[in-house]
Amino acid sequence: MDGKLSSNVKHGWASNMEVSPSFEETIAQHHKMLEKIAATFEADSKLQQDLLQEILLSVWQALERFKGECAVKTYVYRVAYNRALNHVAKQSRIALHTEFEDDYSCWQPDPEQHTKGQQQLHQLLFAIRQLPIMQRQLVTLSLDGLSYDDISVITGLSKNNVGVKLSRAKKALRDVLIHNFGEK
Repeated sequence: MDGKLSSNVKHGWASNMEVSPSFEETIAQHHKMLEKIAATFEADSKLQQDLLQEILLSVWQALERFKGECAVKTYVYRVAYNRALNHVAKQSRIALHTEFEDDYSCWQPDPEQHTKGQQQLHQLLFAIRQLPIMQRQLVTLSLDGLSYDDISVITGLSKNNVGVKLSRAKKALRDVLIHNFGEK
């Protein structure tokens, strides 16, 4: 990759060049984010890994169509969330009636750590999974620090609608946390 494109991709955007960022570089920069998306949309650890593979394949396929009209991160988010939404829809059609397990795998490399922070993370992921899909998506994007503009591009909602729906989603999340864990 030439220096200019490499620099542009490194900063999360590409000018209106017809060249797509490299898959390897993109995944290296955004792998944790993609793991988090998979963990947010899928509780079962095996299905979570399947979803992550589906997301990676979708990103690989989509990068050749990247035109630089938004940041690479925003584009990858949109592809990942679309794949996650398709996965959830497919799983709901399969209608597996499995009992909830306490297997909350997450993207941390050391599952032996059972700190208070880890427990809170598991509780948050559990609570996010209880939300309707659109609220799940908005809360996760917000927690990842994306702006309303970026969230708007990813979800297809207007910027004002993002604010309204995100406010409602945060209230719903707070209610789920209080109901399940007695926390505010």
